[in-house]
Amino acid sequence: MNFFNEINDLSICNIPFVLCIVVETEGSTPRKAGAKMAILKDGSVRGTIGGGNIEKHVTQDALEIFESGLPLKKFYNLSGDEGMHCGGKMTIYMEPVMPHEQLVIFGAGHVGRAIAQIASVAGFRVLVTDSRLGIFSSWPASVFETMTASVSEAMEKISFHKNSYIVVCTHQHTTDSEVTAMCINKPHRYLGMMGSSRKIALARKRFSEEFGMNEEQINSIDMPVGIPIKCETPADIAVSIIAKLIDIKNSQTNES
Repeated sequence: MNFFNEINDLSICNIPFVLCIVVETEGSTPRKAGAKMAILKDGSVRGTIGGGNIEKHVTQDALEIFESGLPLKKFYNLSGDEGMHCGGKMTIYMEPVMPHEQLVIFGAGHVGRAIAQIASVAGFRVLVTDSRLGIFSSWPASVFETMTASVSEAMEKISFHKNSYIVVCTHQHTTDSEVTAMCINKPHRYLGMMGSSRKIALARKRFSEEFGMNEEQINSIDMPVGIPIKCETPADIAVSIIAKLIDIKNSQTNES
């Protein structure tokens, strides 16, 4: 398969990888500038930059990049550090390609729909889930991913990752607390729950007494969800929430 088709498939499937490109060579090397390879978290590769020890050491460096999230340009001496007979030198640029920002919305009511619409424009990959049959019948086709499923079913089917943003706004207050508690230990960048001051006070008590969550976990939940602006309509609330998500997303980019 063509290398670019392979990495495109990885991106479509939201599979993280480190893209490795040979940017400079000197002397005898197994591949020349422009050779490319993608390395997955399990150490498997797509493409090749030459095999042997150079590929082994680049793979080791790439696996560390998954943890740091930072790109790296590194010089390799094939005759010395890498113990390869060809004796040349290679400079390789490695860049992590992480999963797209995924917004998971629990609740397909007026607010959930408004959040999905604005989030898709803001560049998030949107998934909305709700247990009510027919709730998505009037939603535009092929704009958002939707899932009609119970909460427990949705938790099993959704692939959460560290770039997942989760917003809980179901049609039942008690369900909101339960969903949020179930999400706390899922990989995520952001977790927020919609609610009034009274609802949030009751939820905090449930989180501690019923779900056994500690103070740090409870404080990590954005409650009430979004930035504090005067909201009246579902669209107002959605703007508040997406503004918060964008702020967190861009703060993460700047930190990197």
